[in-house]
Amino acid sequence: MALTLAESSKRFVAELNSMIGREVQVVLSTGEVYRGVLHAVDSQLNIALANAVSKTGERYTRVFVMHRFVVHIDSIERRIDMREFAKYAERIFPGMVKYIEETNTVVIGDKVRVSEIGVEGAGPLAERARQVFEEFLKSKGLG
Repeated sequence: MALTLAESSKRFVAELNSMIGREVQVVLSTGEVYRGVLHAVDSQLNIALANAVSKTGERYTRVFVMHRFVVHIDSIERRIDMREFAKYAERIFPGMVKYIEETNTVVIGDKVRVSEIGVEGAGPLAERARQVFEEFLKSKGLG
């Protein structure tokens, strides 16, 4: 299925937003390279890094990079395959699991949301989902 430009743009923004709070490496057109936590991104794709380190080892509390200088942004952290988690969770919660590709999240029972950063929700279903997610992470060597 081909994506429309609007759908593709929405997916790009969602993917970039999912990296906020994660460690990244930013390569600039000037040849500079910074590694740090992606702290913020604006609508023009200017970025702010927290606790950044340059390739020469200099440390910065914050680095702000104008979009025109960004060549690429690389995720440093290993990502969790939430689609795979959805398949895993479906065995425990048959018929209750939905994978949402645009946000790389799993919804269980229309009440509990599971993403790479954890489980959102309350009650017995959320507690069981939290246990299942922890088991999944351990089985992948991530927990």
